[in-house]
Amino acid sequence: MVLLLVFIFSACGSDDAVTNYPVQEPVDTSSFEYPFTMGSYWNYTKTLSVENIRPDSIRYLFSSYPLTGNGYSEILNYDTNIAIGGTVRIIYDRLIQGTDTAASRYYYTNSTNSLVCYGYRGGSTPSFPFRKQQQAYTIADGIVYDSFSQMSSVIAGGYGYRSLNDTFIVLSPVVVSLKYPVLRNTEWVIFNFGSNIISKKYISWENYHLDTAAIPCIKTQRIWSNNSNYIFYDYYSKYGQMKRDYTFKNQPVTNMFGITIGYVDYKEVYNVTSFNVSR
Repeated sequence: MVLLLVFIFSACGSDDAVTNYPVQEPVDTSSFEYPFTMGSYWNYTKTLSVENIRPDSIRYLFSSYPLTGNGYSEILNYDTNIAIGGTVRIIYDRLIQGTDTAASRYYYTNSTNSLVCYGYRGGSTPSFPFRKQQQAYTIADGIVYDSFSQMSSVIAGGYGYRSLNDTFIVLSPVVVSLKYPVLRNTEWVIFNFGSNIISKKYISWENYHLDTAAIPCIKTQRIWSNNSNYIFYDYYSKYGQMKRDYTFKNQPVTNMFGITIGYVDYKEVYNVTSFNVSR
């Protein structure tokens, strides 16, 4: 049986307060750092849903939605060395959705200034707290794919996700997943593609409700400089990431011939269901 350990923040005297009603609880942002102890783990669910379907004649394509999956993230019980970052710690992530399993390992350091990701192994995208750059979703005949290459592999091989492999993908430059201290309105660049700059910004404090606990989280927006159709929010707490709420608006739906037959809004939500932060 998995032991659920949930801790509630105590008032620490800060001008940053949780804003969502009805819970009002002060949060000390000056000492907020992502948990980085070996053996810590998080169980979560993932829900894929489709909204704002138009025209109505394509609604039948999405009769099986929403789709759900179950995931697990863990800080592995060892450090390792990589050329670009020296000694790093590994967060392993696994997501099971239907008959598909996605797995990955992400390599981090955590300091008093930031949580930095240097690279990853595996082809999956769900990993907490960093997620590799998400491309536009493709919806063909009611099936959602995260890329044209994935769609091709599904059609050819009958699988939806690449499993864990030993190819180390270097992030260059490295990605600053979180900046410390965690203060509202802090903003920084995580990807710079020249024509498109992707930034993160701390927006507000909100409580994540898990059983009887109210866990203060910093609502963090991922911002595209040239794409207003992506509305992404991550919710980080002192006990790890609690939620991910991503909306892909105005995504085209194509038929088997690649012809656009409509548009939908695609929504992807991750919610932590239990966790254990080791001491």
